[in-house]
This record gives sequence, structure tokens and C-alpha cells, in this order.
Amino acid sequence: MSKIICIADLYGLGGLATSPGMLTLAGKIKNLGTNFVVLGPYYQDAWEQAAEDLTARPANNLIGAVGYSLGANNVVEIAAELGRKIDYIAGIQPSFWGLGADWSGVIALPPNVGCALNVYNPNFAATFGLGYARYAAPAGFAGSLRLVATGDLHPDVDNDAGVHGLILRGLQKIAGK
Repeated sequence: MSKIICIADLYGLGGLATSPGMLTLAGKIKNLGTNFVVLGPYYQDAWEQAAEDLTARPANNLIGAVGYSLGANNVVEIAAELGRKIDYIAGIQPSFWGLGADWSGVIALPPNVGCALNVYNPNFAATFGLGYARYAAPAGFAGSLRLVATGDLHPDVDNDAGVHGLILRGLQKIAGK
């Protein structure tokens, strides 16, 4: 029997109105199979609730979180809050202005992250910092990190089918498919 993979999905600031692609992505994740469970989408500032909901999952579940904009910042906060391994996180253009970003736009991953994907725009001026932040693996980090630079502007990148494909392939990989 396949392991259950439970993913918390976080909107960016403004919820569904500004991040409709996160609802679409949630549907695509559910379509990967009956062993994929999606919690949310949550508003980006409800990350602590998302962390509690993931913590409540059975220990034999694989868990993860995906987010857009400020939600992408907050999936790292979720990982840091958990008292267990988080198997997968994906951030679509995290914000320079959000939680965890330092003065250079770096968001350090906590040591309990198994696999992380970060899609970001390296041109601060193109996004006014909204999609500029990027994840970093600090010394001693044992997980894997994939950084994908894109020229996409911040609005609507949550709807990018190519970005969705990267996330879905990452989830299939941790599922062993």
C-alpha cells in the first residue's frame, strides 16, 4: 500500500483573489492519486494552523507544504515549527518582505526539511522584491534543495503550468512514483 502524502497549500497575500493558481495546484495534487491529501488552501497568515494540522497527521504519513509569495515564506516557518521531519516544501516566488528573509533575500531552511524546491525571480526590480527571496541550505543541511530562477513577473506565476509541473514531479518523486 502506498504511503499517505499530506500537503498543506498556502495562498499568497490576498488569498484566492490574488493566488487562484494555488487552488488549481491543490486540485492537481489531489489528482496524483488517492494517497495524496491536500490541507487548505490556507491564507498565508494561517501558517501556524497549517503547522498544527500537519503535526496532527499520523507519524507514518509523509508531509509537506507548498506556498506562493508570502505563503512561500511561511512554508519554511511551518517546517521550523514542526517537531518532525517535513518531507517536501515548495515555494513559488517567496517575498523579500516576508518572514524569514534576511537583508539579502535569503531564507535559511531548517534541518528537518527533506526536499525543497524554490522558484524565484533573481531580478529584484522586476518584482519589487515580491518574488525575489530564495531558499538556502545552511551548513550541515542534509536535505536537498533545488533553486529554479525564472523571469516570470510576480502576479500570476502561481498559475504557471511549468511551475506546477515542477512541484508535481517533486511530489511524485517523494512518493516513489
